[in-house]
Amino acid sequence: MRHLVIRNFGPIVSADLLLGQVNVLIGMQSSGKSCILKTACYCAWVEKRIELSQRINGFGTGSAFIDRMTDYYQMAGYVQPDTYIEYETNHLHFSYNHSSKSFAMKWNSGHWNYRKAKVSYVPADRNLVAAIPQWSSLSMDGNMIEFMSDWDKARKFVKHEDDFLGLGLSYSYDSQSNSDNVRLENGIPLKLRESSSGIQSLLPMYVHLDYLTQRQYEEDGAKISYEQRDERKNLLSTIYANLYKKNATQGNEVQYVTVEGIDYAFSEDKHAKRFQSTYRRYVNVDHSEIFLEEPEDNLFPTTQCQFVNWILDKIASHNDMLFVATHSPYVLNQFIKMAPKGLSVMFTHRVAKDCRAFTVRQLSEEEVHEVYDNGVDMFFNFEMYV
Repeated sequence: MRHLVIRNFGPIVSADLLLGQVNVLIGMQSSGKSCILKTACYCAWVEKRIELSQRINGFGTGSAFIDRMTDYYQMAGYVQPDTYIEYETNHLHFSYNHSSKSFAMKWNSGHWNYRKAKVSYVPADRNLVAAIPQWSSLSMDGNMIEFMSDWDKARKFVKHEDDFLGLGLSYSYDSQSNSDNVRLENGIPLKLRESSSGIQSLLPMYVHLDYLTQRQYEEDGAKISYEQRDERKNLLSTIYANLYKKNATQGNEVQYVTVEGIDYAFSEDKHAKRFQSTYRRYVNVDHSEIFLEEPEDNLFPTTQCQFVNWILDKIASHNDMLFVATHSPYVLNQFIKMAPKGLSVMFTHRVAKDCRAFTVRQLSEEEVHEVYDNGVDMFFNFEMYV
């Protein structure tokens, strides 16, 4: 469980959200859905950076926390004089107050239980990788650049997708021409950029999420940079100093464990094994945290539902976290129908009539069932309902 608070950022006046494994945010256009999704993703990334380095990484310097976020997502115009963001998990708690330009952080009881996550934001305009052949040379915000980089890695590793979502379509990546190809149900081959808008939107999302939820765990260990190696050494020494050093030589026998070229002393075998286990949780990706914009783009309603069924099945393997922003009643209803217990459903809505400021309503379990019972009709009485 994670707790996210947003006040006075973009169109969002207030949001106080408890996020679980599967989260769905719905609301009208320009009501702050992407603002919330990007803030949640950024906070998850900040948590990861603090945990892996055991430092606040400059986030505590003036307005650095909000500056890095707004520069990455190109959201500088969203910041208001009293913008406030707060984020808490079992591992840590931090907050940023723009009125005082202050960032505060403290460790929680689950500090050393952290498990490394791959944090990924999947933007609504993901079809750019299909529609524009030379996408790698375009000038874009950091979020889109990172998605394109992740997509490039995913397609080169996955290489083939047969009959994805049961649509009778197959995908292949040609390394020689660096091109993406689709074979239609009737056997006709096409370049991805020649395919329909639905396929151009679906396939990059599908391949990327297939990689995040399964294929990345099949890869051999990747090479790491000198900076990453230094970070790991710092992490090792911090874990050892905080959890094991004081008891290292209190037993009759001392054994040594060598990790990353450094010897660490332990008086008991169980301590040595726990040290190595803790370190592996920080070094190896344990799960993915996926922030997904509008999976329904250009898709027929039944395909939207097929996608929801597929992604829920995929994230179950590694207990991945999923946060979806959508306009689609079909996507929402299918999540309610199929999602595991603890689904979190949220609606953006106006603070007052004819007002461009929005807040967020998190529905109770009873209200979630009411939404499902009313189906599409609820969307035509949206403001009255929320």
